[in-house]
Amino acid sequence: MIVGYKWVPWDIVSIGKIIWVEDEVAARDCETSDTVPETSANASTGASGHASASTVKFYDALSIVFFISAAASLAFLSVYLITDFVVIALGAMDIGTVLNAASRMIALRGMVGEMRERKARGTVRIFHVISYACYAVAFAVFAVAVVNLDTDFGVMGLELTGCGTILMAISRSIQLESLV
Repeated sequence: MIVGYKWVPWDIVSIGKIIWVEDEVAARDCETSDTVPETSANASTGASGHASASTVKFYDALSIVFFISAAASLAFLSVYLITDFVVIALGAMDIGTVLNAASRMIALRGMVGEMRERKARGTVRIFHVISYACYAVAFAVFAVAVVNLDTDFGVMGLELTGCGTILMAISRSIQLESLV
């Protein structure tokens, strides 16, 4: 419990710290609890299970922050017609996508049985569709970059290609772990 902390709405880092501190305190309470012995049946509710749940929550919150900052950057594009805002937005969306994908992968590791297989199959499908869409848009953006000799469009294409590649790699990792 944090006492005497003043929170301001734009202090996103502090939100993450508050969540992290509260989760760490709860994890310590779980570790020192003598009421439930740690067995393989309830190992996912122990400190490691709690730590992965805490990481998933933190990554999800952070990815939302990056998606909102990407939207804000695109909003600035409507006011000022500067392509650098698109590059910043793509970078923020790239980071948000990677964080979201990593949190999904971590969350899948905590599931078992048929639910895990079903979620893994759905996640792999979604990641493949998104990564192929990133590759298609990157191809179009690279074409514009080559025709117009515009380096900003080249950077945008690289961002999109990187995002698609990372999603494909995480998708492949999920496939190999789950044998989907």
